[in-house]
Order: sequence, then structure tokens, then C-alpha cells
Amino acid sequence: MSETVTPSATEGEAGTVVIVGAGHAGGRAALQLRRRGHAGRVVMIGAEAELPYERPPLSKGYLKGTESAGDMALRPAEDWATERIEHIAGATVTAIDPAARAVELADGRRIGFDHAICATGGRARALPVPGADALLGLRDLADAAALRARLAGARRLVVVGGGVIGLEVAATACALGCAVTVLEAGPRVMARILPPEASDWLAGRHAAAGVEIRTGVHISQVVPLGDGSIVVETGAGPVAADLGLYAIGIVPEAGLVRGARVGASGGLATDAFCRVEGTEGRVFAIGDIAETPNPVLGRPARLETWRNAETQAAAVAATLCGTPTQAQETPWMWTDQLGHNIQVVGAWEGRGETLWRGAPGAPGSVLFWLEGARVRGAVLIDAGREKRFVEGLVAAGTPVDPAALADPAQRLKALLQAPAAAG
Repeated sequence: MSETVTPSATEGEAGTVVIVGAGHAGGRAALQLRRRGHAGRVVMIGAEAELPYERPPLSKGYLKGTESAGDMALRPAEDWATERIEHIAGATVTAIDPAARAVELADGRRIGFDHAICATGGRARALPVPGADALLGLRDLADAAALRARLAGARRLVVVGGGVIGLEVAATACALGCAVTVLEAGPRVMARILPPEASDWLAGRHAAAGVEIRTGVHISQVVPLGDGSIVVETGAGPVAADLGLYAIGIVPEAGLVRGARVGASGGLATDAFCRVEGTEGRVFAIGDIAETPNPVLGRPARLETWRNAETQAAAVAATLCGTPTQAQETPWMWTDQLGHNIQVVGAWEGRGETLWRGAPGAPGSVLFWLEGARVRGAVLIDAGREKRFVEGLVAAGTPVDPAALADPAQRLKALLQAPAAAG
């Protein structure tokens, strides 16, 4: 039950590329390889039965019923065959062996490769309390389908975790008429991504919509009741609900690549070309699993974002097709909640002076954070048209006048161009 492929191809030559992980990043890598002219085999292995799809709608449009699984697909099913992309579905990979140039599957198969791309993402971080298995998770289409079905008959939902997914589900469930309680262990919501002022604004919007947010909550156990409902026991008292969701982050699936180094974030450490350290350039990592040097942040970073999956997939495909390309990325993510589009450029690291451009939290406002006079990041609230200029300011790292930055009458485009013009 094995395949043998002579590992002879180098970057830029036709050979077999095996992609482990058939999610967004893995699917894009496969498509990009064909788009850039790779003539060899492309084998994509995924644990799910589905072909690659985009995941942002799972907690929003799909959960609400306004988007279907077909709407989320990266490409129609027939396109994968047309592109000669082999898809091994419902398969568990147990190891990626760079020395043997083979991927090992749980069913005993070994699939040889010239290069491999690890796009395994992560698994939901476990909630380590008794009864936690009574809570639903949300990592894939099957999870979302189960949650949608349960929400249809629910009146009360408890969400454990006040991060992006937890709050998106809370907003969606609230719009469906569900009473929602969010339990967050930390002092504020989306604290890993947002400065305190933005967290406070967002929490206020949820409260105004009827979502109850409790922070600093310690959960001791989850008690399932006979009718399918639950009680979440906390240090501040019990919370009863018809169903519960836990969304407390992910654990990178970084243990498959033999000889690879795991970085500080728990992801696979790579160079700027996404080549996994310790694999002699035979294995690449992309998407949520990859900890890659980031020139904007000045350190290696693992970015769990839609655009990072796109950027790294395209860069690795270009490299494998003969054009070595570094995965350069200004961190950027977005979330849609309660009728607001919130975009974050840069990475909040708990420091820096903050200032609002426009009335705090008003549509079109931007919350910047700076070190000295250099823009390090920003939160854009219903201000998507300003994103490219904000990204430019963050990437350039050139000094700006804080007073001008805070003045909506001063165009961000002009502030971005001013240093170049002065030089």
C-alpha cells in the first residue's frame, strides 16, 4: 500500500508536491502551483471529506443560513480534476519524513514527494474542566452544521471565550433571537488583537445588542442536563443555557514533520521563504501552522489570518516554480460583528501610545497605536477604504505628526506620501 516517487526534482523543476492539509491554505497552494506552471503531480491530503473552502463564513453567513457550503468553496468541484490536483479525503497523516521524502498515512500508505507543504493549521484548544465535552466547538464545516442545527431551537447560548470566533458567534446568535452570555477568562474581549479602547467599544456594542459579557471568569465544570441543556459552573455562579460553544483558540498541529523545529508560538519555525527549519528545504509550512520571520513586526510570527494563508500559499508556489519569493506580510485581519466591519492592521503587543482619528468608535473612525511617532498598528471601524493607507504607514515605519494623524481633515494618503516627498 505504498507509492514510490524518485525524489530528484529541485525547486523550479517538475516533481511531486504533496500538500498535507486541504483547507484554505493548502487548497490555495495547490491552485497556485498550477497557475504558475507546475507540471508535476500535486497531491492534496485532507482529514475532512470536503474539498477546500474558506472558513470565515462558518461563524457568520453559514451559521446564519445566508451562505451555503457551495458559496464557501475555493473552487467548484470539477475544477480540481481539471487542474489535475489529486485529493485524498478523510485521511489521517501520521508523519512527514523529509529524509525519506515521504508522507505516512494512518492506513499504512506512504506517498513520496519531491517537496511537501505542511498546511495542517491547528486543533481547537481543549477546555480542561469536567464536562467540557458537552460544549460544541467550531473549527470546520461539520462543527458549523451541528451548531446551526442546535441554534435553530435554542433560546439561550453560552459562549466560552471572548475572542474573534466567540464574539462572531455571539453576534450571529443574537441576530437569530438567542439570548447570549459570553464568558471570558481574561480582563477584556479580543485582548490578543485589540487595544483596551477598542475592546471596551466592542464590548459596549455587544451589551447594547443584548449580549451579556462576563470577564475574569473561572469555569470549574460544565454540567449536562437530561434535556440537552447545560449549566456552566463558574466562580461567580452558574450559567444555564440550551447549548454552549467553546472558542478559546487553537493548538498548532506542528508534530508531523520529523526533525523540524517548533517555534515560540508552537508553530513550525521557517525561514522567510516558508521552508521549515531542519528539513533541508524539502518541506514548507504555510497558514496558521507557520512561524515565519515578519519584517514589519521585527520577529518571527504565526498569523492566523485569511490573507496570510493566501500570501504564503502564493509565495511557496512561486518558489517551487522557479521564482524564489519571500512571504512578506503586514499583519491584517477583519471581523464582522453587529453590523460593523472591524479591521486590524499590525499586531497589538500591549504597548504604545494610542490615539483616535475621528469620534471614538464612530463609523469611519480609526484607533492607532504608535511607538514614538511611528505607526505600529490600527483598528479601523467601518473604515475599509482607509486600509491601504494605514497598511502603508505601518509597513513604512516612518515618523508622522500625531496631531495630523488624529485629524480626520488630514488625508492619510497625504501623510503616507509626505516622508517620501520630503526626502
